[in-house]
Amino acid sequence: MSDRISSWKNRYLSFGGQLQLVISVLSAMHVYWSLVFILPTRIIKELEAKMRGFLWCQGPMARGKAKVSWDAVCMPKYEGGLGIRRISEMNIALMASNAWSIVIHRESLWVAWIHTYRLKDRNFWDCQIPNNCSWSWRKILQVRSLIQPYIWAKVGNGEKISAWYDKWKEVGPLKSFLSPRAISNAGFNLKTKVKDIWDDGRWCWPEEWLRLYPILNGISQQVLVEEIQDKFYWKSENKMLDFPSSVAWQSVRTNGNEVAWVDIVWFSKCIPKHAFLMWLIMRKKLLTQDKILRWEHTRGSSMNMMCCVLCYGNVDSHDHLFFSCKYSSQVWNLIRDQANMEDVNPVWEDVNPVWEEIISWLLDRRSLKKLNNVVARLITAAAAYYIWRERNARLFRNTTRPPDVLAKHILATVRYKLMGMKFKNTCQVVETLRKWSIHGNLIVDGDNQASNMDT
Repeated sequence: MSDRISSWKNRYLSFGGQLQLVISVLSAMHVYWSLVFILPTRIIKELEAKMRGFLWCQGPMARGKAKVSWDAVCMPKYEGGLGIRRISEMNIALMASNAWSIVIHRESLWVAWIHTYRLKDRNFWDCQIPNNCSWSWRKILQVRSLIQPYIWAKVGNGEKISAWYDKWKEVGPLKSFLSPRAISNAGFNLKTKVKDIWDDGRWCWPEEWLRLYPILNGISQQVLVEEIQDKFYWKSENKMLDFPSSVAWQSVRTNGNEVAWVDIVWFSKCIPKHAFLMWLIMRKKLLTQDKILRWEHTRGSSMNMMCCVLCYGNVDSHDHLFFSCKYSSQVWNLIRDQANMEDVNPVWEDVNPVWEEIISWLLDRRSLKKLNNVVARLITAAAAYYIWRERNARLFRNTTRPPDVLAKHILATVRYKLMGMKFKNTCQVVETLRKWSIHGNLIVDGDNQASNMDT
């Protein structure tokens, strides 16, 4: 991973480009080893530190450079993150596939070897961890407590499902409250299958068990069908699913709250570097002057000359820059007509921030099947991106561009993006392309369309 990062860090990459390399390359480099054994905690921390450093610093991590916590970054995009998966969570999900293979007796030489030489006719859930076993086998056994609640058995003929260790009813594995002595005294053994405790349409519980463990009375009657094989499922959110690693990852990962704005930031036609900045704006994580003043409140008297470098009026903030600032408002007024957003009116001194009005307008039109909705998202993201760059250029390089020049640059960027798309031949598409001075030869028939939308 260090070698890969060293070969990339001298190239000019946007945050969107760095994010793509982290997701597609760096996040995949550990997968083989994560499938073999649980990685040591120190190694995981070092790997994630390198990924974090490359994302925010294009090299070693520097203190204060990360704009969003790593926990938030590693959430899925629909929960407000960037879709990077935590190595520890992926490690558990991939190791769960090994445990799954053992539980279902998958046909493989490794599984057969495990049952013959490691389990030795014992149940996987009850096997003790030996002192002299290998690291990989020890870690497979240690991960059992994390994945057992999700592995359920659906009873068919009851020949493969353990009556005590497998979870085949809501009461959970019966071994959780039945001791080996109680099982033995009742005439059963630890290898008993579900079919062995079922006789003539009823459960073969001793009467004493029903008095000592009233929960057994809640187990519904089960019909065993000789022709149907038992089957194991991964149960997540009350759904019985076959086992892919992605389902296991969804179950073991840290969950967050879903965000409404994911569809207007991350969509199939977005410009990645614009989308990344939009993500920071939606999370209020740009380093604006109002934040600096709050952090440096003890030195406020020496920082009272701060002002927005675009309009020299107020201290810049998220709501001021997008688009309450006089300069950014002029830019917005020059470009909004191209996105049919005339009804979103910026008011400089309104109580409600203009940015919130724009986002609300976009949320009401989040469908990707309309070309105008895609154009509106592209223009909003491009405007925010170039206004932020203009603000930084004035602040750090002392270069300026008038609003009309910046507006033309924004419209040109969006137009180039539209020129790279394919479109259905509809009246609305034709009208939109004419408005952007894009030739109709970019329109394709429905049979050759690039996607299932107007774009």
